[in-house]
Amino acid sequence: MKKLKMNWGRAALVSLPFFAITIFWQAYDYIVPLILTRHFHISTMGYSAIMSIDNVVALIFLPLFGALSDKMNGKMGRRTPLILWGTIGGIFGLVAMNLADGLQLTYSLDVMSTGAFIMFLLGLLVAVFSMSLFRAPATALTADCFIRPLRTKANAMLNLLGGLAGVTFALLGKALLTRGLTITITFVIVAMAIATVIFLALFRENKTVASVQKEIADLGIGDKKTVTGDNEVTKLSKPEFKSLFAILGVVVLMYMGYNAFSTHYSNYLTQYLGQEASWTTPLLLRILLVLFFTFPAAAIASKIGRKKSALIGLVILTIAFLGLSTVNATNVSTIYIWFIVFSMGFPMTAVNVGPMVLELAKDRDSGRFMGYYYIAATLAQIVTPTLASVFIETLGFGYGSVTYYAAVFSALGAVCALTIKHGDVKPVLEEALAQASEED
Repeated sequence: MKKLKMNWGRAALVSLPFFAITIFWQAYDYIVPLILTRHFHISTMGYSAIMSIDNVVALIFLPLFGALSDKMNGKMGRRTPLILWGTIGGIFGLVAMNLADGLQLTYSLDVMSTGAFIMFLLGLLVAVFSMSLFRAPATALTADCFIRPLRTKANAMLNLLGGLAGVTFALLGKALLTRGLTITITFVIVAMAIATVIFLALFRENKTVASVQKEIADLGIGDKKTVTGDNEVTKLSKPEFKSLFAILGVVVLMYMGYNAFSTHYSNYLTQYLGQEASWTTPLLLRILLVLFFTFPAAAIASKIGRKKSALIGLVILTIAFLGLSTVNATNVSTIYIWFIVFSMGFPMTAVNVGPMVLELAKDRDSGRFMGYYYIAATLAQIVTPTLASVFIETLGFGYGSVTYYAAVFSALGAVCALTIKHGDVKPVLEEALAQASEED
């Protein structure tokens, strides 16, 4: 039996918008607090409130624009127009924020200019709204361009490009900060523009989706969920709805643990382990190893299934966080061991949960269902930093407790994964693919 061929070039091409999204948010989360506190003299509480705006916007508009993209049907396709306009808006917002920052510095280093601040906030609102236009559509595009059994591998490429964007900003963007914020923001704008221009120049959504539909027909694996021209929305059975709820539960619980550790990592490093804040090697190693293990995680899922892979990943994450709880100032070098373990577990879950959500949807509804996924992830991102702070500060357990916190939520995620009954590639599809391969 021949193996089903994966078009990795196409996967990389359709992942370029996600590269642009990720490098934007990496820069936004790093640069905006610096501008607000150092230049506009905003208090910690004030800038924290401003930094929460993007989560509120995401919670409202990610599912809305994901569903909207499902209903679009133009010369550029369903997702590409939102990717184009979202990128343009995001770049425009960055330019406005940078101009406002320059105006504030020109006006005064000690007193906030009301006009500059209003201009900065308007630029910020334009940027975060524009970026919400295409996150769900960009992810759904990956599903549109691959048949269902290959979506985990396509999602692995999406995660890889997102990870590379994070590494790119960590290595180049932060280094450019020594030469000023303007050159750093310019670097991010250029990176976003290049990624989007390459995508628009080389990718034709309608042509690609049509070829995928033909491939589905040729393989004989079409069903009512794969017909994009069908106007009837997805109607889940009760068992399917329970599985969707369980998958989204896994998303919430996994990111409750992961985001809590990421948010409080710098204080865990400095205040608990007694290391310098500049000691970034373990963090960079963790990011690079996650990228390295992304494709093996997808390959494992193709052999044993998405649910089992996600479950194993959550168990490994639990072990990794428990292992990190044993790290202290006297054996700090063991943090590398547990980051390696973490990097093996995280992608096994991360690359599978999105395709599991999409497996329950009709292909015409993939944008709406990716909106559900991002609602779950955003809720975790909103809740977990504050909830973890309760254990760290209010209850007085200290920053070392964040590892136990993350381990508990990872373990709860594993328990939740056990209840999933739907979301793997259907056996009938696998049989049809095997038969089609044998006939070639």
